[in-house]
Amino acid sequence: MTRNIARKIAEEYKEKFRESRTRHERLIQYIPGGATRSLSYFKPFPIHISHGKGAHVYTHEGHKLLDVTNAYGALVHGHGDPDVVRAVQEGIEKGSQYSTPTDGQYRLAKLLCDRVPGFDRVRFLNSGTEATLFALRTARAYTGKDKILKMSGGFHGTHDCVAASTKKNVITAGIPTGMTRDMLEVPFNDGEAVEKAVRENASDLAAVIMEPFLGAGGVVLPREDYLQRVRQVTRDNGVLLIFDEIFSFRVDTGGCQNLYGVIPDLTTVGKVVGGGLPIGVFGGRKEIMDIFCHESTEKPLYHSGTFNGYETVMQAGFAAMSKFDGPAVASINKMGDLFQERLVHSFRANGLNIRSNQIGSILNLHFVNQDIFTAEQVLNSVEELHGLMHLSLLNRGVFTIPRGLFILSTVITEQEVLDLGDKIDETLKELLPLIEEKYNHLLL
Repeated sequence: MTRNIARKIAEEYKEKFRESRTRHERLIQYIPGGATRSLSYFKPFPIHISHGKGAHVYTHEGHKLLDVTNAYGALVHGHGDPDVVRAVQEGIEKGSQYSTPTDGQYRLAKLLCDRVPGFDRVRFLNSGTEATLFALRTARAYTGKDKILKMSGGFHGTHDCVAASTKKNVITAGIPTGMTRDMLEVPFNDGEAVEKAVRENASDLAAVIMEPFLGAGGVVLPREDYLQRVRQVTRDNGVLLIFDEIFSFRVDTGGCQNLYGVIPDLTTVGKVVGGGLPIGVFGGRKEIMDIFCHESTEKPLYHSGTFNGYETVMQAGFAAMSKFDGPAVASINKMGDLFQERLVHSFRANGLNIRSNQIGSILNLHFVNQDIFTAEQVLNSVEELHGLMHLSLLNRGVFTIPRGLFILSTVITEQEVLDLGDKIDETLKELLPLIEEKYNHLLL
């Protein structure tokens, strides 16, 4: 029976998305794996999207799918937001990049510094990976120390020193051992471990880099007072604290640091800040960021990039962030709360002992039978069920992320959230015989 369930879901997917298979087989001749982003691939073949509008995407077969990936969190206002589109169109007609400071850079930098407690000064880049890379370089340059401490399960992009040991199934071949020699790692949510590591390495430790909650690592939220504890021990030992808020920034107008009241020394943001266009931002306290300042530093730290502060991106980001204000954040977070309530009700109604971790508009369903506080617990979630749930939801008109991650946009309606909950409920019912036969530890 269990083989029949998996076969039925996969065959229905293959039949429903025939054009995606054709495009995959064509693309794989030129792009290894048929996807230029590792996370975009899944078996039996990845879906190909034609276009998006609002809360939906459309496939080449003509299917309309509710989009709860939202470009892995980069789209906060959905697809084709009219204010963002207008800003890009009007701006790019005048020119897209000048290799000089611009008014667009001023407007977006001011908006971010006004909102984010940890931002006195910022600098722009083109991706989250670049943002964390330069945040670490800044910390090392400012302190004169080399070591960096990170948390197990934390994801900080794909540059060498942070890419290793992030989570299961991340292949880190090609990273020289020397690149990670000065990287230390402790479990997320283990206050004693981080205190011990900071104190023992304080003389060589430039910074602790961490997500306020694990994003790609499963939406694992911090235990009470955990962030405060990390902030205190870093401050007491002369170690900088870096919050990587590239994923978490959307939970509050000022990010998690504003929500939890814990202010780091340096911060990275991205994703929603670009209005759907590529961006990375790092910044922090004035006295730290002034190492880039030509006016006050004889030999400022070097930071360049052809597309840094790309004017069209600045315009898109300012348009997106201007309307992502307090009411907008409250509204999207309310939709997240409603979705979480619907999921928990479905779990119980189907006799399932599984979990959904939620903060604001971000939720991660886990096929795990206990509350989740560590990255290690996330790794126990049943991969087969995640894969089948993903395909089953696509078959039902829901475009989501294979690992059970759901990210909402401001344009999703209450009815769409309720319908989404119903479709997940239908999927769980479809998977229930498989769970009863192979994974009965997930039953109440």
